[in-house]
Amino acid sequence: MNALSKLVAVEAKLFLREPVSLFFVFALPLGLMLVFGLPQRGSTTEGTGQHGELTFLPSLALALTIGMLALFTLPMALGIYRERRVLRRLATTPVNPALLLIAQVVVNLAMGVAGAVVTALGVRLLLDQPAPANVPAFVLAFLLGVACLFAIGLLIAALAPSARAAQSIGPTLFFPLLFLAGAWLPRDQMPTVLARIGDYSPLGATVDTIAAAWAGQTPAVPQLLALAVTAVLGCLLAVRFFRWE
Repeated sequence: MNALSKLVAVEAKLFLREPVSLFFVFALPLGLMLVFGLPQRGSTTEGTGQHGELTFLPSLALALTIGMLALFTLPMALGIYRERRVLRRLATTPVNPALLLIAQVVVNLAMGVAGAVVTALGVRLLLDQPAPANVPAFVLAFLLGVACLFAIGLLIAALAPSARAAQSIGPTLFFPLLFLAGAWLPRDQMPTVLARIGDYSPLGATVDTIAAAWAGQTPAVPQLLALAVTAVLGCLLAVRFFRWE
Protein backbone atom coordinates (compact mmCIF):
# COMPACT_ATOMS: atom_id res chain seq x y z
CA MET A 1 0.00 0.00 0.00
CA ASN A 2 2.92 2.32 0.79
CA ALA A 3 4.45 1.65 -2.63
CA LEU A 4 1.11 2.34 -4.34
CA SER A 5 0.61 5.63 -2.51
CA LYS A 6 4.10 6.75 -3.52
CA LEU A 7 3.44 5.82 -7.15
CA VAL A 8 0.12 7.67 -7.09
CA ALA A 9 1.85 10.76 -5.68
CA VAL A 10 4.53 10.63 -8.39
CA GLU A 11 2.01 10.07 -11.19
CA ALA A 12 -0.13 12.93 -9.89
CA LYS A 13 2.85 15.30 -9.96
CA LEU A 14 3.71 14.23 -13.49
CA PHE A 15 0.10 14.70 -14.59
CA LEU A 16 -0.10 18.19 -13.11
CA ARG A 17 3.05 19.16 -14.99
CA GLU A 18 1.37 18.46 -18.33
CA PRO A 19 -0.54 21.54 -19.57
CA VAL A 20 -2.24 19.55 -22.33
CA SER A 21 -3.73 17.06 -19.87
CA LEU A 22 -4.97 19.87 -17.61
CA PHE A 23 -6.52 21.54 -20.66
CA PHE A 24 -8.44 18.36 -21.50
CA VAL A 25 -9.78 18.07 -17.95
CA PHE A 26 -10.70 21.64 -17.06
CA ALA A 27 -10.42 24.22 -19.84
CA LEU A 28 -11.94 22.32 -22.77
CA PRO A 29 -15.25 21.30 -21.11
CA LEU A 30 -15.79 24.78 -19.67
CA GLY A 31 -14.86 26.41 -22.98
CA LEU A 32 -17.28 24.15 -24.83
CA MET A 33 -20.12 25.05 -22.50
CA LEU A 34 -19.40 28.79 -22.62
CA VAL A 35 -19.11 28.92 -26.41
CA PHE A 36 -22.31 26.98 -27.03
CA GLY A 37 -24.20 27.63 -23.81
CA LEU A 38 -23.96 31.39 -23.31
CA PRO A 39 -25.77 32.28 -26.57
CA GLN A 40 -28.67 30.09 -25.40
CA ARG A 41 -28.68 31.35 -21.81
CA GLY A 42 -32.12 32.37 -20.69
CA SER A 43 -33.89 30.48 -23.47
CA THR A 44 -36.91 28.38 -22.59
CA THR A 45 -35.61 25.22 -24.24
CA GLU A 46 -36.37 22.21 -22.10
CA GLY A 47 -33.61 19.73 -21.39
CA THR A 48 -35.46 16.65 -22.51
CA GLY A 49 -34.13 16.17 -26.01
CA GLN A 50 -30.79 14.84 -27.12
CA HIS A 51 -29.53 18.39 -27.68
CA GLY A 52 -31.49 19.96 -24.82
CA GLU A 53 -29.64 22.89 -23.32
CA LEU A 54 -29.86 21.56 -19.77
CA THR A 55 -28.60 18.05 -20.49
CA PHE A 56 -26.72 17.47 -23.72
CA LEU A 57 -24.08 20.18 -23.47
CA PRO A 58 -22.78 19.43 -19.94
CA SER A 59 -23.07 15.71 -20.62
CA LEU A 60 -21.02 16.05 -23.78
CA ALA A 61 -18.47 18.14 -21.89
CA LEU A 62 -18.09 15.41 -19.26
CA ALA A 63 -17.85 12.70 -21.92
CA LEU A 64 -15.13 14.73 -23.64
CA THR A 65 -13.19 14.93 -20.38
CA ILE A 66 -13.45 11.21 -19.70
CA GLY A 67 -12.81 10.23 -23.31
CA MET A 68 -9.69 12.34 -23.69
CA LEU A 69 -8.24 11.10 -20.42
CA ALA A 70 -9.00 7.50 -21.38
CA LEU A 71 -8.01 7.52 -25.06
CA PHE A 72 -5.30 10.20 -25.14
CA THR A 73 -3.56 10.60 -21.77
CA LEU A 74 -3.67 7.09 -20.30
CA PRO A 75 -2.45 5.08 -23.34
CA MET A 76 0.24 7.62 -24.18
CA ALA A 77 1.66 7.62 -20.64
CA LEU A 78 1.85 3.83 -20.55
CA GLY A 79 3.29 3.80 -24.08
CA ILE A 80 6.06 6.13 -22.94
CA TYR A 81 6.81 3.88 -19.97
CA ARG A 82 7.00 0.83 -22.21
CA GLU A 83 9.16 2.69 -24.75
CA ARG A 84 11.60 3.85 -22.08
CA ARG A 85 11.59 0.41 -20.42
CA VAL A 86 10.33 1.81 -17.14
CA LEU A 87 8.03 -1.19 -16.74
CA ARG A 88 10.88 -3.59 -17.41
CA ARG A 89 13.05 -1.93 -14.77
CA LEU A 90 10.19 -2.02 -12.28
CA ALA A 91 9.90 -5.76 -12.88
CA THR A 92 13.41 -6.19 -11.40
CA THR A 93 12.45 -4.42 -8.16
CA PRO A 94 10.24 -5.55 -5.27
CA VAL A 95 7.53 -3.19 -6.61
CA ASN A 96 4.92 -4.98 -8.69
CA PRO A 97 4.73 -3.31 -12.13
CA ALA A 98 0.96 -3.70 -12.02
CA LEU A 99 0.92 -1.04 -9.29
CA LEU A 100 1.98 1.47 -11.92
CA LEU A 101 -1.12 0.66 -13.97
CA ILE A 102 -3.29 1.03 -10.87
CA ALA A 103 -1.62 4.35 -10.03
CA GLN A 104 -2.26 5.61 -13.57
CA VAL A 105 -5.93 4.66 -13.37
CA VAL A 106 -6.31 6.22 -9.90
CA VAL A 107 -4.75 9.53 -10.96
CA ASN A 108 -6.75 9.75 -14.19
CA LEU A 109 -9.94 8.82 -12.35
CA ALA A 110 -9.28 11.51 -9.74
CA MET A 111 -8.70 14.07 -12.49
CA GLY A 112 -11.89 12.95 -14.22
CA VAL A 113 -13.88 13.40 -11.01
CA ALA A 114 -12.32 16.84 -10.51
CA GLY A 115 -13.26 17.74 -14.08
CA ALA A 116 -16.82 16.56 -13.45
CA VAL A 117 -17.10 18.76 -10.35
CA VAL A 118 -15.73 21.79 -12.19
CA THR A 119 -18.10 21.17 -15.10
CA ALA A 120 -21.12 20.84 -12.80
CA LEU A 121 -20.16 24.05 -10.97
CA GLY A 122 -19.61 25.79 -14.29
CA VAL A 123 -23.10 24.83 -15.47
CA ARG A 124 -24.59 26.10 -12.21
CA LEU A 125 -22.61 29.32 -11.76
CA LEU A 126 -21.67 30.45 -15.27
CA LEU A 127 -24.77 29.36 -17.15
CA ASP A 128 -27.19 29.62 -14.23
CA GLN A 129 -28.54 26.16 -14.93
CA PRO A 130 -29.50 23.42 -12.45
CA ALA A 131 -27.04 20.88 -11.10
CA PRO A 132 -27.72 17.17 -11.78
CA ALA A 133 -31.21 16.37 -10.50
CA ASN A 134 -30.87 12.60 -10.06
CA VAL A 135 -27.56 12.42 -8.20
CA PRO A 136 -27.37 8.61 -7.59
CA ALA A 137 -28.12 7.90 -11.27
CA PHE A 138 -25.65 10.60 -12.30
CA VAL A 139 -22.88 9.00 -10.22
CA LEU A 140 -23.71 5.54 -11.62
CA ALA A 141 -23.74 6.77 -15.22
CA PHE A 142 -20.51 8.71 -14.73
CA LEU A 143 -18.67 5.77 -13.13
CA LEU A 144 -19.86 3.32 -15.79
CA GLY A 145 -18.76 5.77 -18.50
CA VAL A 146 -15.36 6.05 -16.83
CA ALA A 147 -15.03 2.27 -16.49
CA CYS A 148 -16.02 1.72 -20.12
CA LEU A 149 -13.72 4.34 -21.63
CA PHE A 150 -10.79 3.59 -19.32
CA ALA A 151 -11.05 -0.11 -20.22
CA ILE A 152 -10.76 0.87 -23.89
CA GLY A 153 -7.80 3.10 -23.03
CA LEU A 154 -6.05 0.23 -21.23
CA LEU A 155 -6.70 -2.01 -24.23
CA ILE A 156 -5.06 0.58 -26.49
CA ALA A 157 -2.13 0.73 -24.07
CA ALA A 158 -1.89 -3.07 -24.16
CA LEU A 159 -1.82 -3.23 -27.96
CA ALA A 160 0.26 -0.12 -28.77
CA PRO A 161 3.97 -0.94 -29.00
CA SER A 162 5.07 2.68 -28.43
CA ALA A 163 3.89 6.09 -27.28
CA ARG A 164 3.63 7.27 -30.89
CA ALA A 165 1.40 4.32 -31.76
CA ALA A 166 -0.81 5.00 -28.73
CA GLN A 167 -0.96 8.66 -29.70
CA SER A 168 -2.25 7.65 -33.14
CA ILE A 169 -4.71 4.94 -32.09
CA GLY A 170 -6.44 7.04 -29.43
CA PRO A 171 -7.55 9.96 -31.66
CA THR A 172 -8.34 7.58 -34.53
CA LEU A 173 -10.89 5.90 -32.27
CA PHE A 174 -12.00 8.98 -30.32
CA PHE A 175 -13.30 11.18 -33.14
CA PRO A 176 -15.60 8.54 -34.73
CA LEU A 177 -16.96 7.83 -31.24
CA LEU A 178 -17.52 11.55 -30.76
CA PHE A 179 -19.44 11.68 -34.03
CA LEU A 180 -21.59 8.70 -32.98
CA ALA A 181 -22.34 10.51 -29.72
CA GLY A 182 -24.00 13.27 -31.73
CA ALA A 183 -21.38 15.98 -31.24
CA TRP A 184 -21.67 17.28 -34.83
CA LEU A 185 -24.90 15.76 -36.10
CA PRO A 186 -27.81 14.98 -33.78
CA ARG A 187 -28.55 11.29 -33.75
CA ASP A 188 -32.18 11.91 -34.60
CA GLN A 189 -30.92 13.22 -37.95
CA MET A 190 -28.67 10.23 -38.62
CA PRO A 191 -29.70 7.12 -40.58
CA THR A 192 -31.57 4.76 -38.26
CA VAL A 193 -28.85 2.08 -38.14
CA LEU A 194 -26.11 4.63 -37.46
CA ALA A 195 -28.21 6.29 -34.76
CA ARG A 196 -28.79 2.96 -32.98
CA ILE A 197 -25.07 2.21 -33.08
CA GLY A 198 -24.45 5.66 -31.62
CA ASP A 199 -26.95 5.01 -28.82
CA TYR A 200 -24.88 2.08 -27.55
CA SER A 201 -21.42 3.35 -28.44
CA PRO A 202 -19.15 4.18 -25.46
CA LEU A 203 -19.43 7.96 -25.78
CA GLY A 204 -23.03 7.94 -26.99
CA ALA A 205 -24.26 5.82 -24.08
CA THR A 206 -22.19 7.90 -21.65
CA VAL A 207 -23.67 11.16 -22.92
CA ASP A 208 -27.24 9.83 -22.91
CA THR A 209 -27.16 8.25 -19.45
CA ILE A 210 -25.50 11.29 -17.85
CA ALA A 211 -27.96 13.59 -19.64
CA ALA A 212 -30.94 11.58 -18.41
CA ALA A 213 -29.69 11.68 -14.82
CA TRP A 214 -28.93 15.40 -15.13
CA ALA A 215 -32.54 16.01 -16.15
CA GLY A 216 -33.81 14.00 -13.18
CA GLN A 217 -34.77 10.96 -15.23
CA THR A 218 -33.70 7.32 -14.96
CA PRO A 219 -30.97 6.38 -17.47
CA ALA A 220 -31.88 3.67 -19.97
CA VAL A 221 -30.92 0.28 -18.54
CA PRO A 222 -29.78 -1.15 -21.94
CA GLN A 223 -27.32 1.73 -22.31
CA LEU A 224 -26.00 1.22 -18.77
CA LEU A 225 -25.58 -2.48 -19.54
CA ALA A 226 -23.76 -1.63 -22.77
CA LEU A 227 -21.27 0.49 -20.81
CA ALA A 228 -20.80 -2.25 -18.19
CA VAL A 229 -20.31 -5.04 -20.76
CA THR A 230 -17.82 -2.94 -22.75
CA ALA A 231 -15.92 -2.18 -19.54
CA VAL A 232 -15.65 -5.86 -18.61
CA LEU A 233 -14.66 -6.98 -22.11
CA GLY A 234 -12.13 -4.16 -22.46
CA CYS A 235 -10.47 -5.04 -19.14
CA LEU A 236 -10.34 -8.75 -19.95
CA LEU A 237 -8.79 -8.09 -23.35
CA ALA A 238 -6.34 -5.57 -21.89
CA VAL A 239 -5.18 -8.13 -19.31
CA ARG A 240 -4.94 -10.79 -22.03
CA PHE A 241 -2.79 -8.75 -24.40
CA PHE A 242 -0.83 -6.48 -22.06
CA ARG A 243 2.95 -6.83 -22.22
CA TRP A 244 5.40 -5.15 -19.87
CA GLU A 245 8.02 -4.82 -22.63
